[in-house]
Amino acid sequence: MTKKTLMSLILLLTACTSLATEVYISRDANGNVIFSDKPGQNSEKHAVKELPSIPAYVPPPSAHQPAKVNEPSFNYTSLSIITPSNGQDIPTGFAGNVEVSGVLSPGLREADTLYLLDNGEVLRQGRQTSFQLTNLSRGEHGLQLVVRDQAGNTIISSNLVTIYVQRASVLNRSGR
Repeated sequence: MTKKTLMSLILLLTACTSLATEVYISRDANGNVIFSDKPGQNSEKHAVKELPSIPAYVPPPSAHQPAKVNEPSFNYTSLSIITPSNGQDIPTGFAGNVEVSGVLSPGLREADTLYLLDNGEVLRQGRQTSFQLTNLSRGEHGLQLVVRDQAGNTIISSNLVTIYVQRASVLNRSGR
């Protein structure tokens, strides 16, 4: 838009608003007062007073930033593995199947995820505090539960529980 067009538009709008403020008063045959924006017979021009305006209140800037309303302060108080117990042997008859159960207090937030680690590697993830492991290889396994946020940051972790899985070996057959 050119300056000339813009100035013409502003002038036109200003002229229209000044016309819209003219009000005429007249009376009908019964003596009722009639207000109109068009002059008529025996009408008088009525001066319309501008309405008083009050500027909007703008609060002064605060010295400190308020805490976000959507993100209240939240901390987990504890996370621990309750089964299996530390140092537990998983006998051959269980075929490497183990249920890992934990306790988290307070409960898991919607945005967070619970991970089960085996020797530092993610084995399972989910929202429950119980995981069923099947067919674990024989030997030592270091189990740990970890809560992570959406960015993958560890918020809280459980105690490390070491278990020993015993499996039958084809090398140690009895009777030979």
